[in-house]
Amino acid sequence: MSACPHCENPVPKDITFGEKVQIYGCPHCYNPVAIKWENGKAATSALAKVPDVRQSAPEGSIGEAILKALPKAIDALPVIPEIAQRVMKLVSDPDVTMKDLSNVIQEDQTIALSIMKLANSPIYGGLEEIKELNAACARLGMRNIANTVQAVANNNLFITGDQRLQAIMRKLWTHSVATAHCANEIAQVTSAPFPEMLFLAGLLHNMGKVVLIDIVSGQYTGAIGELRATPQVFKQVIDSFHPLLGLHVAQAWRLPPEYLATTFFQNRPNDCPRDEWLPMVHVVALASLIATLEGYGLNKVEETFLTTNSSTRYLNLNDIKLAALRVDLSDKLEALLQSIPQPAGN
Repeated sequence: MSACPHCENPVPKDITFGEKVQIYGCPHCYNPVAIKWENGKAATSALAKVPDVRQSAPEGSIGEAILKALPKAIDALPVIPEIAQRVMKLVSDPDVTMKDLSNVIQEDQTIALSIMKLANSPIYGGLEEIKELNAACARLGMRNIANTVQAVANNNLFITGDQRLQAIMRKLWTHSVATAHCANEIAQVTSAPFPEMLFLAGLLHNMGKVVLIDIVSGQYTGAIGELRATPQVFKQVIDSFHPLLGLHVAQAWRLPPEYLATTFFQNRPNDCPRDEWLPMVHVVALASLIATLEGYGLNKVEETFLTTNSSTRYLNLNDIKLAALRVDLSDKLEALLQSIPQPAGN
């Protein structure tokens, strides 16, 4: 039986069979592992350039405490709402009509109201105010509808009851929506594959940070509890562990393998082991950077030359296209953010 190359525990039985390279998070040592199916058997290997996580989370460390708390924190997360999944299936159907979409959307009044507000916003508004959902859907189009539904339906993921962490969670939600929007726009400009998947990939790419905040908010003693009083250490822990935690969240939710890749390799896209995933990984990586540069991030960063970024080069984007993306982000994103409610409790 194939086993994790780090801890030698068997590959979990619920790992989806595939013909090409996949990745999974070992539930025992938490390491990310490459898995390839050969002749019906799983061949595993350590990911290149990815050190054993136990080196950065030795016994007695904050990292080890976080990893031990991870399974319980994942179980406590809300699941991806069913209405969002239904809308995604409809949008992928070439025979779907706007009437089909509006019939599903009207089942959720919060989503329906957001669709109406966005359709009547200055960036999308026409000569007359729209008062019916069907007309709002027709004005926005399939892509904008799907994106708005995802943003509204998933905002309950970005909630914390810890008042001291609410500001961080609010910024995280805004950054996630900005990254999602920008990823979708980059996909349109570059003709990247699976554009309908990229908004959700951007929206969920930082779920590792969300679950880490949940872990910290639920523990008031010990090494984890002390992170509240040491913001600089807290930031270092978030930066170090969130891709790995996000991988385990995506795996627990049984998301398609592409989402595991965009989550784990967002800060190291060139290390992604499967060529077919590279466009999505680079799109999410670049979208996150652009969103941060535009002020939608946890922290302010200095302006950087995007043309020298590895994801920019991979996606073959020039200065003109990059500038257009950033202008569009500023205009359309504000309309989207104003149309959807902030997560409750934030």
